[in-house]
Amino acid sequence: MKRHRNVLALMASSLALVTWGCNGEQVEKGAEATARGLDRAGSAIESATKTAGEKIKETGTGTKLEGAAGGTAGVVETGGRKTHEGLDKIGDKMKDAAPAVGKAVDKAGEKLKDLEQKAGEKLKETGEKLKDAGEKLKEKTGDAIKEVKEKTGELLNKKDPNSKKD
Repeated sequence: MKRHRNVLALMASSLALVTWGCNGEQVEKGAEATARGLDRAGSAIESATKTAGEKIKETGTGTKLEGAAGGTAGVVETGGRKTHEGLDKIGDKMKDAAPAVGKAVDKAGEKLKDLEQKAGEKLKETGEKLKDAGEKLKEKTGDAIKEVKEKTGELLNKKDPNSKKD
């Protein structure tokens, strides 16, 4: 079930990107850039936590809390290292998924173009049918109006037998 949601999310996002005007190559480059950013962020986090761990050790050295400071420093450094590893894994997965996402975006773009073309053809056909129907209606109503006009003229020109004027 989770895989279905992921695929649905991927397709929906690719459709959104296509309608936004992105192509597969742009999406792939964006995913790779994001992955590189995650790698750099992981390195920065690991470096910062290592520095923080060293500072905690220095601060605790020579005090009653030296053991606790050393343990805290180790936990902080380990957390930073694990965070870096996690971000690297996410970045690798993004790099692996980038071509698939790019292809999905391109495929969605092709389908939209096909739909647009088919819809355009159907609209053109419908427009022609409406034009023909409008012309037929105009002919029929024109003939009917002409007939009514003639009959009205005949009735007006006809002499009324009850009329006193001759």
